[in-house]
Amino acid sequence: MQARAVALDMLLAVTEEKKPSHTVAARELAKYPMMEKKERAFAKRLFSGTLERLLTLDFLVNHYSKTKVDKQKPLIRAILRMGFYQLYYTDVPPFSVCNEAVKLAKKRGLSGLSGYVNGVLRAAVREPFSVADAAAKMPEKKALSLVYSMPEWLVEAFLSWYGRERAEAMFAAFLEPVGLTVRVNRSRCGVKECREKLLQAGVLVQEGIFLPEALHISGMESVSGLTGFAQGDFTVQDESSMLPVLCAGISSGAYVVDCCAAPGGKALHAADVLRVQEKAAQGDAGLPLAGTVSARDISGYKLAKIRENAVRCGFDNIRPLLWDAVRCRKDDIGRADVVLADLPCSGLGIIGKKPDIKYNVTPEGLKELAALQREILHTAAQYVKPGGVLIYSTCTVNPEENAGNAAWLAASEGLFAESLSPYLPEVLSDQVDADGYLQLLPEAGKWDGFFVARFRKREETK
Repeated sequence: MQARAVALDMLLAVTEEKKPSHTVAARELAKYPMMEKKERAFAKRLFSGTLERLLTLDFLVNHYSKTKVDKQKPLIRAILRMGFYQLYYTDVPPFSVCNEAVKLAKKRGLSGLSGYVNGVLRAAVREPFSVADAAAKMPEKKALSLVYSMPEWLVEAFLSWYGRERAEAMFAAFLEPVGLTVRVNRSRCGVKECREKLLQAGVLVQEGIFLPEALHISGMESVSGLTGFAQGDFTVQDESSMLPVLCAGISSGAYVVDCCAAPGGKALHAADVLRVQEKAAQGDAGLPLAGTVSARDISGYKLAKIRENAVRCGFDNIRPLLWDAVRCRKDDIGRADVVLADLPCSGLGIIGKKPDIKYNVTPEGLKELAALQREILHTAAQYVKPGGVLIYSTCTVNPEENAGNAAWLAASEGLFAESLSPYLPEVLSDQVDADGYLQLLPEAGKWDGFFVARFRKREETK
């Protein structure tokens, strides 16, 4: 019962209060430290699964209920959505689904509507309805929207960008379970050593798909309690988001500017690369560290988190700075060896991790983000020294935000595009396009959707 109550609170926070799903889950579950592992796992699954399938579940509720979803009380709407998710996508016994839904309604002060909740759910149990059969009678866009719980306009956009086969593969990937990946801080701990520590702690560990320092882990309740976390042995980071630093080719002593650093994964990665190279160059003699990472963000709260993680990992070569990426910091013009521009984007490549993205993004929002990215890129390009490198990356699959802005950048800011091929592992060599850019499309169990492009500043001519 507690798991369903917690899932209900999380669902309401996202669907009614419009709070981001990833922060809601962490905050709400932290309130129940004594919750049994099995209950905690069920609460997370019920919350994330219901959120992922929201449009499909609303279709089912509307099929069985005379009072349509948009006319229902928010609490009843959420309880029914959770109930239908359990009936259609889990093996929870139907009698349990119905009984627990009724209890939830009564406990939340809606006893008068508990009979309605019971009636709708029991009707679904008595007369099962096939989503697949319904979709088979619909036009393509409506059918894909129903089966994969994607807004129709977004289905249309994906189809126009990538065609039916690849678009549907992405929709399916978004609904697959999402794993957790950590990056070993190689200046702090060897990959093999870190892996052994995790295995000894009972964690399931798989090697990275294209980076040796990436480890895919599962079978634990929280990352912060794992052996080695407090000591800075590793940092949570998706494998695809490790690519920008890999492609930057950061050398010992470099000055790196991370324009939009939150949540901090790339700044920490760059700091680790600098530390590894500096240790090798100095023979680990403890000489002063030369390379630094200026990690900037407009949010003081997020910057504090970056600072906290830098301290945990022992990276005193990170310099957090509260700064709006649109504004030019004149002291840095022409100074940076490497600029990391991992910019605010629509997030259409990480819907599997943050399913609320697909319900909140709008066509107008895509245009606005592409324009904002150009503003930031215009500023970021000024920081690059002659001969220096700028890495532009996003976690979206929208061509306007990605290849479109990369082409604009190469044509207008004194930069020229360089192919990523020399910097990427062999497994990704066939993913680089004719312009040298990399557009990863989401693949279940492998990686998120991600875009990376590399540019070099033209050398000054006398």
